[in-house]
Amino acid sequence: MTKTIVYCERCEARCKVDDLRNPDAKMLRRSKEPRGLCINCAVHDWLRNTYPPNILLAQSGPKILLYPHIQQQFTDIMRVACADARPDEIDWQIIVDNWDLPFPHKMKPSAANPCSQLELDEIASGKRRGLGCIGPPKPDPLKGKPPRSFEDINLLEPGLGDEFKRLMDRIR
Repeated sequence: MTKTIVYCERCEARCKVDDLRNPDAKMLRRSKEPRGLCINCAVHDWLRNTYPPNILLAQSGPKILLYPHIQQQFTDIMRVACADARPDEIDWQIIVDNWDLPFPHKMKPSAANPCSQLELDEIASGKRRGLGCIGPPKPDPLKGKPPRSFEDINLLEPGLGDEFKRLMDRIR
């Protein structure tokens, strides 16, 4: 078992590389190379790239992560996703304290996470409405009909149909 010591690319905390990795892990996978993020920065990275937690955190701020029931919900997500990390490795106070540190890579909006970092920043500053804020309804581009093509899905949410088509092509 390799126990190489490296430093987090974001906060410079010491972290280790471990050969014991779970190939079924869907989140918080251990690195097989001596680089990457520490567990606390990896948790924050997961939260900022996962919708809707990223919107909720932009609205409320990171201090809600200090509540035990929120931490328990995250522990449940880790269990279901077969995370390599263990809940007792996470230091929620460090995550909150380091919240404003920059990440070495940009956040990438996708079909699973439609938010950009700019949108999250605007929600946090109050310049943009967040999740749960009801505004006037958008006109229905399909006039009540169900979507029947990727182009119809693009009418509902620009780019979503194209991304869905790419994912379906990969599956085939």
